[in-house]
Amino acid sequence: MIIFGMSPRTKTTGTGTFFCPHCRTSRSYERKEGRNYFSLYFIPLIPLGKPQTYIECSTCHVTFTAEVLSAKAPPAKADLVTHLNTLKTSLEQGTPVEYALRDLTIAGVDRDVALGLVKSAIGEARRICPEDGLSYAISVTKCSECGTPLPL
Repeated sequence: MIIFGMSPRTKTTGTGTFFCPHCRTSRSYERKEGRNYFSLYFIPLIPLGKPQTYIECSTCHVTFTAEVLSAKAPPAKADLVTHLNTLKTSLEQGTPVEYALRDLTIAGVDRDVALGLVKSAIGEARRICPEDGLSYAISVTKCSECGTPLPL
């Protein structure tokens, strides 16, 4: 019996930092090149097609086209005191938990402390957007990014 098929192979061709649109903050990335190979007995032998280049966030592992490297980070928002004073209200009005955590950590709060602040502000229950995976306070009914209704 002959076993053959196609298998993808990737290699890292560069690294750096960029503004990740998914994480909504500055992250490290890997520039990768991927290509399919004809395989015989699970051994890649013949490259098929042209290599495809993409950028992968090292934190969330979401992939993007190379144009993402030219995107600029949005201007910094309010200071830490403002974030702390408005945290509960902004989460209940539709700010995703991930964005609130990002803003708190950018303002200098340790991530574990920021998680505790969010938990004390809105509790542990969350609604998750099925389209983009963002989490919201239980009182929010619609995703602020894509407009999708949030399931219970």
